Amino acid sequence: MKTTHSIAFKNTGEAGFTLTDLLVVIVTVAILGVLLLPALAGTKPNSQAFQCLENLRQLTLGWQMCAEDNNGKLPPNGNQSTQCVDPACTDYLPGGKWAQWCPGVVNMYDAYAANYIKAGLIYPYVNNTNAYRCPADMRTYIKMGIGQLQTRGYSMNCCMAPISPLGMWNGNGVKKYYKDTDFTQPGPSMTWVLIDENEGSISATLFCTGPHDLNHWQDAPAARHAGSGSISFADGHSEMKRWTDRWLVQVPTVFSIGVGHTSDGSSGDWAWLSQRTTILQ
Repeated sequence: MKTTHSIAFKNTGEAGFTLTDLLVVIVTVAILGVLLLPALAGTKPNSQAFQCLENLRQLTLGWQMCAEDNNGKLPPNGNQSTQCVDPACTDYLPGGKWAQWCPGVVNMYDAYAANYIKAGLIYPYVNNTNAYRCPADMRTYIKMGIGQLQTRGYSMNCCMAPISPLGMWNGNGVKKYYKDTDFTQPGPSMTWVLIDENEGSISATLFCTGPHDLNHWQDAPAARHAGSGSISFADGHSEMKRWTDRWLVQVPTVFSIGVGHTSDGSSGDWAWLSQRTTILQ
């Protein structure tokens, strides 16, 4: 006799996943999305600020290593008049009269701009052209009809081994630093080396400021990161400085080459940077 087996499903009394449950999940995910959006939106600027600090750390380390390999002699720092217009110029080579940490100007288009960076004395220690510009620096040669990003956004303290003559920036009784043992006052951790420069004032690699400049911004720091900008020091550390001077935080920038502004004295920004540039002698 054939036996028929049947399977009965027992009713446990447990309800399945209802439409109400699905709606609750959707609403919960939507709420979490709204809460997380501000944090996610801030990720890119924060990562750009971190990379900017890392760039300055790399460049300053290269600057230190170059000095170590040259008996403590700091790489020279050039101004507008110590630049070649010929990409094959040999004056930039080690031992040349205009050999410097990073030659070239960036206030005009130059198809060989990256070549000039690579001709710099510290480049062999850095070996990365991207390290010479903040990732938030979107300045281009657009005024000349060229949309290419400019190659460099960082400049060096005008008192760091300047190539003479440098006019008023090399005089007025201020101390210049030519060897790694010269940082006795105010000390290496209080003497800045490299800075992210304002896109309106940047040209050659020499950043002009100091206690002799009488409360005046000739060149100006950049404030790309929510009013802050990066700066490195002779001991190798880099930090993000919050600027509050009204001339520095205006967007678009009010600076142009050779045209400065009297600082907003109430902010203390000019005094802060000046005290860390050099000392009067």
